[in-house]
Formats: sequence, C-alpha cells, structure tokens
Amino acid sequence: MISFHEARNKMLEGIKPLPSEKCSLDNLLGRILAQDSTASFDIPPRDNSAMDGFAVIAADVAGASEQSPVTLQVIEDVPAGKVATKSLKPGQAIRIMTGAQIPEGADAVVPVELTEGKLQKEKCKILQVVKQGANVRRQGEDVTSGQLLIAKGTRLRPQEVGLIASLGLMEVIVYKQPVIGIISSGNEVAAPGQPLKPGQIYDANRFSVAGQVKEAGAVVNDYGIVPDDLEAIKNILNKAGQECDVIITSGGVSVGDYDLMKQALSSIGQMNFWQVKQKPGKPLAFGHINGQPVIGLPGNPVSSMVVCDQYVRPLLLRMQEATNIFREQVTAYSDQEIRKQAGRTEFLRTRVQFIDGAYHAVLTGPQGSGILTSMVQADGLMILPEECGGVKPGDMVNVELFG
Repeated sequence: MISFHEARNKMLEGIKPLPSEKCSLDNLLGRILAQDSTASFDIPPRDNSAMDGFAVIAADVAGASEQSPVTLQVIEDVPAGKVATKSLKPGQAIRIMTGAQIPEGADAVVPVELTEGKLQKEKCKILQVVKQGANVRRQGEDVTSGQLLIAKGTRLRPQEVGLIASLGLMEVIVYKQPVIGIISSGNEVAAPGQPLKPGQIYDANRFSVAGQVKEAGAVVNDYGIVPDDLEAIKNILNKAGQECDVIITSGGVSVGDYDLMKQALSSIGQMNFWQVKQKPGKPLAFGHINGQPVIGLPGNPVSSMVVCDQYVRPLLLRMQEATNIFREQVTAYSDQEIRKQAGRTEFLRTRVQFIDGAYHAVLTGPQGSGILTSMVQADGLMILPEECGGVKPGDMVNVELFG
C-alpha cells in the first residue's frame, strides 16, 4: 500500500499535454489557452467619454457654479460610434455620448446632470467646475498594444472570453479537451428512472463523476452500467481504451469475490498500483489499457468523488497544460476536536467561514463514505496528513476549497 502523495505522483508522471486546436469565441468558456494572448492595439483606441454630457475645455468652466453658470456654445452632437467633425475652441462645447471619441481641443467632459435641465440646442449652461481629464477614458488605459493579457495555460473564465472578444478575435488556440470514458459496474446498481430490484441502489457515481470531469474541462463518453461479468467488463474496457484518453470506472476494485474490475484491468492491461493509505478511497486502482490511463474509483459515492477530486481533476488539467492543476488551499482554525489515527491521509468534508480576519473550519457532520449529503454541504476538503494523530479545537488545518 502506498501513500497519497506517492499515488498521485505516479498517476501524474508521464502525462503529456494533448494537441492544440483552434476554438471559436462562443465555445471558449472553460478551455485552456495554448499560447499567450497579447494585444495588437490600445483599448480604448482613442480617448473617449465616460459619461453622457458635453466635451469642453476645462479652463472655460473654471468658475462655474449653480449661482453663476457658464454658458457655452454647442457646435455639434457626437453620438457613440461617431467622430466629431469640428475642433473645439474656447467658449464652445460639443454634446457627446458615453463611449464617443473625445473631440480635438476638448480636455474634459461635463456630465449632463451638471448642466441646466432645460437645454437649448445651440447653448448649454454648466453648473459645476470640472478638472482637466474629468470623465475621460484615456487611450490605452485598459490595454496597451503589445501587452501580455492572458498567459498560456490559463483556464478561460467569462472575463477572459470577454477580453479576447474586445481584441476583435473570433478564435484562439487552446488545448484539446480530454475524452473521458465513464463506466459503472455491479449488479446492485440501477440507472435512475428504472424501478429498483431488491438489493439495488441507484447509480449516483456515474453522474457526480461526469460532473467533476466536465468541470475539469473534459468531454464524457458514458458507457453506462456493466454487470458483474468478467468478459463483459473486459469488452467494455477494451472499447473505451480505443475511444478515450482516460477511462474512469466506479466500483469493483475492492477485495470481494465480485469485485471484477480490478481483475479485468490486470488481465487485459497493466495494473500500476492498488490501495492507497487514505480515507476515504483506500481501494483505488490505477493502470493502463492501450497506453491510456485507467482509474478505478471505489463504489461508495463520497470515496468516488474525493478520489476524482484529488487524482482525476489534476490529471485532466495537466493533459490540458493548465498552469494551476490543484485547488486553492487555505489555512484555517479547526473549531472542533477531530480524532484520527496516524498512518493515512484523511479527507474530511468541511464548511469554512471567514471570521475576524481568519478562516474557521468545521466538519459537515458524520463523515461516512456513503453520506453524499456531506459533500453537498461542504465548502471544501480538510486534508489531514499521514503523520497527524488528531486535531484539537484551535489547531491550524489545511482546507482545499471547492469554489
């Protein structure tokens, strides 16, 4: 039996990034950038107005007030998307909309609410002083030409997608998404929507794991439920090995007479390790079929999700050359006593609060590997290392956050 860190390192070693491909703007969310993204022009490309109002020369309105307004001649209207045809001279103003380019000669914008309510088309009355540069968005204040905007290996969120769109790009180069085959096994497992036979439970793992895999940027091939039949299991594993980049199985990797997934993997592929010094998820199997990684998850739903989070997620992100493959970790005060035996790594479902400048962690309740509600209620996983022999209230612990 090997340690958690040994097992994860063995699983990650030798993982190579998938090839890159072009991806259209409307499909970029969650994809991982395969090359640096740099700006080819300034944003904004010219000084523009941050407000609806009047472009003015700040010196002209230096003494303006409600008691003593300054009257300027309005020489032009400039809506957004248009450019002024006239240059501003002292005593003049140009009516301007938000986003419109600042006219030549102007150095400030007076918001419309700082002008007299009854506007005349040819004149405006300014009721307040504005300083030079007021309400002007300067050329390049967001992005300058040649600036590195998004580094290779970044997973694209809505804000990065929007930034790419602001550069006028229709597509960028990203890493291909891994194709993941998911297989549930066991005569005791029934598909949701079907009537349960005596002794059966519904298959939750296939769907929770599919969700985790998709969150990590991969594509799912669902192979359904395979019965406890060694030849049937071999056949489905061979099929998945030809069609997928990674195979994930659920169940059949423990020590029972009907735990056949491990036998099938050893028979037609290569078994790299089995059993890890951790809780939950001790009966974790890892091997290869046709050179493709196969990860045998335990059948209990929490064990399955924890193993997927700690092993599968970083593996899939490494395949996509992500810069950060592990979750954000924070140090928190434990608000309760936690009993633990040294000699194994434990992953505990935890709620986290930020109180008076520090994180505080408390368990979600009973930590049994079949209590799926403990994952629903959790903000993250408290990770207690092998050498830890227990936690007292006020001790510092490490928590990996889900969000």
